[in-house]
Amino acid sequence: MPDEENVPNQEAAATEQAPKKKGLLKRLVLVFLTIMIAAGGAGGFYYWRHRAAVRTQAAAEATDHKAGASQKHAAQGDETDVKEVIELQPFIVNLADRNETRYLRMTISLGVSDNNEAKADPIYTTRVRNAILAVITTKSSDQVLTVEGKSELRKEMLNAARAAVDKPEIQAIYITDFIVQM
Repeated sequence: MPDEENVPNQEAAATEQAPKKKGLLKRLVLVFLTIMIAAGGAGGFYYWRHRAAVRTQAAAEATDHKAGASQKHAAQGDETDVKEVIELQPFIVNLADRNETRYLRMTISLGVSDNNEAKADPIYTTRVRNAILAVITTKSSDQVLTVEGKSELRKEMLNAARAAVDKPEIQAIYITDFIVQM
């Protein structure tokens, strides 16, 4: 008889464990689905925010481009009046970095309005090179490696070159080679 009493207890224990396993499985599925829904919502939110940021940035750039076109044109020189291009020898200079020695190799060409001579006067090119070297050697690598830094450098070189010589008038500066040794 004792064996007969254990049989119903074993069956009752087995039926109690089956619902526990089913309950545990249901909980795991619910937790997994909750995590997947949360991850999908976070991914959708990130995508939505990223798209909004890209649109805002594009609109700001378009506005800046339209507003700054006339200022940029005036600061970089009037390239429509360029009649001849004079290529200068490459510049190799130490940049003004304090922590490390950095070098800049840059080749530029001058866009001039009118050059009556067949070849540029050596005194003319020497004065222009001297003025440009005075500007370049004050710059650090951090300043010249950005797009804004290069644009600012070009403006400063143009102003310095214009101040150094009168005829032929320098209308634009073209950077044709630009390497910074890190």
